Amino acid sequence: MKHITSLLIIPSDEKKDGRTKPILKNNTGKTIIQTVSKSSLTPTNSFIIISVDGTIIVTDPTSMPAREELDIIPDVITVTHTHSDHIDPEFIEHSDCRKSIATVEKFNVKDIQIFSIASSHRGNIINQKLPNNVIYVFELDGLRIAHMGDIGQEHLTIKQINALGKIDIAFMQFSNPFSGMFDSGKGFTLIEELKPQIIIPTHSNPKSTRKIGKILGKLEILENYYIFDIEDLADNTRKVVWLKNTLNY
Repeated sequence: MKHITSLLIIPSDEKKDGRTKPILKNNTGKTIIQTVSKSSLTPTNSFIIISVDGTIIVTDPTSMPAREELDIIPDVITVTHTHSDHIDPEFIEHSDCRKSIATVEKFNVKDIQIFSIASSHRGNIINQKLPNNVIYVFELDGLRIAHMGDIGQEHLTIKQINALGKIDIAFMQFSNPFSGMFDSGKGFTLIEELKPQIIIPTHSNPKSTRKIGKILGKLEILENYYIFDIEDLADNTRKVVWLKNTLNY
């Protein structure tokens, strides 16, 4: 088992005035996933995904920076469920873009295809009409990225597995008592059924994250950013990418 810690060098223009902020323009030629929330309790629930073409997805925005702190102009906002640690109503209200709030649907935004499926926040009973957790899948840059939200099922259903298909990267919780997930056991079961190559923890803690990394064989720790493309996944190495939120607005 080999655990690797690497710190991504943040572009200098994102450190103006000594403050570390997310990248909003993608000139890397790769896909960018990054933290964004100002929350000290749940700093890794909210992410910005930027495609190679520059399309901006904001997922589960909570405790978002004010406009004067970071002028985010998203192309789409998705919310897996409407608990306060996954939604910032003011940010959503003031963003003029396509929004999908805990809704099962399928649509395109510029170069990105998005679909969602119903799941359960706790237990195995899924309300298909009014689900209390929705899984979103983003197809971009030849990749398929799933945000599992606060899924709290014991197992994925066959229907869910078939609908999700092959997932390259998954945002997944591993420690959340509100989903009956007191350690990484249930989270690991779900992630093994989904079988993504890269796992990015959301609700988690250092102990749970390191446990999952140990089980999978590799843990990579990055500050705020994960910049990659499909060629970077060509070796099929499974790993946990822990994005530590060290942003300073």
